[in-house]
Formats: sequence, C-alpha cells, structure tokens
Amino acid sequence: GSRDNMSVILICFPNAPKVLPEAVKKETELDKFLESRVEEIIKKQGEGAPDLVHVMRTLQTENIPNLPPGGELASKRGLIEAVYNRLVPYRNDETGGVWECTTLMHKDGAQ
Repeated sequence: GSRDNMSVILICFPNAPKVLPEAVKKETELDKFLESRVEEIIKKQGEGAPDLVHVMRTLQTENIPNLPPGGELASKRGLIEAVYNRLVPYRNDETGGVWECTTLMHKDGAQ
C-alpha cells in the first residue's frame, strides 16, 4: 500500500503534557544506536548486502534498551529502513513481505 497518503492534525491544549528533554535524549540515543547496529549487520554480512527482512529479524532478537513502549522495534522501522536504503541504495526491498512469507513457509523444508 501507499505510505504517502496520510494526514495528521495535532491539537495541543495549554495543559497538555510537555515533551521531556530526557525523553528526547533517549530517543536520539536510540536512533544513533539503531543506525550503528544496521551498519554493523550490513558490514558483517560481507559480500552482498542482506535484505531488510534479515536486518529487522536480527534486531528483533536483540535486547535493545529504550524502545518505545507498545510499538517496540516496529515503531522504528522507518528509521531502520531509511538507514538501510542509504547504505544499500540499489536494493529494492518492496517485496519484503512476500519474501518473508515464503521464507517462513520453507523453514521446515516443506514447499
């Protein structure tokens, strides 16, 4: 589906909670950590870059501190995908969902 057809309206009331500087700092640290991990995963692969699904699955198995509650790693997919596309610019991973389903079906050797 298309990812560019979204609109958001924010209504901020005077007594609404304020953004905490500590939360912004944690978010920035998390983003930097995830960027470095994506780079490490791609470099570790050696010849030929892994696909985005491999990167996401590798990160999913790790204990990553300060992930947003409720969204966890999935809430950072946009950042991870942007870093991946910057490092592996010519790989088209739009079929990742199809590849993931196929991989899961073939894990036990059945076709």
